[in-house]
Amino acid sequence: MAVIPAIISGVKKFSGKPMEITSKALAVATTASVIYDSHINGRERAYSLDELDSADRYYNQYKQYMTMDKESATISKMKKWWFNLQQSFPYYHIISRANGYLKGVGETIINSIPLIGLSAVALKFKTAGKIAGGLLAAAGIKTLMYDVIGIGAKKAERKY
Repeated sequence: MAVIPAIISGVKKFSGKPMEITSKALAVATTASVIYDSHINGRERAYSLDELDSADRYYNQYKQYMTMDKESATISKMKKWWFNLQQSFPYYHIISRANGYLKGVGETIINSIPLIGLSAVALKFKTAGKIAGGLLAAAGIKTLMYDVIGIGAKKAERKY
């Protein structure tokens, strides 16, 4: 029965602070959204960069393999062996995917610096946190109206 008084005292404690609670909840939601978006963008960038790097690398290696500077069967076999060895190593993919992931995450975080700053202010301060929470709510409403619903967005032009 000690649980019910604890719940009642917790409700009384936070009942006078709905704006502060709302601003902190918006800050947590915004931070989670930025982290999720940066991970997804990093993953997508990793795979696309890996595909581009692989295509370029395979083309250059094949071009080098097919170029015969000297007419020698030994050199031809060695080039073929080297070409096949380069194709079998996975470290090219690991390096290009890591590079692409870091680029995607970095771009997303840099583009989200204002939202991250407002979230930090909303989580740290009381009065300024309420203002930051209001700004986060305005940014969320703008994103909902403009990006999701399409109000105010430019209409796609038809090209006939």
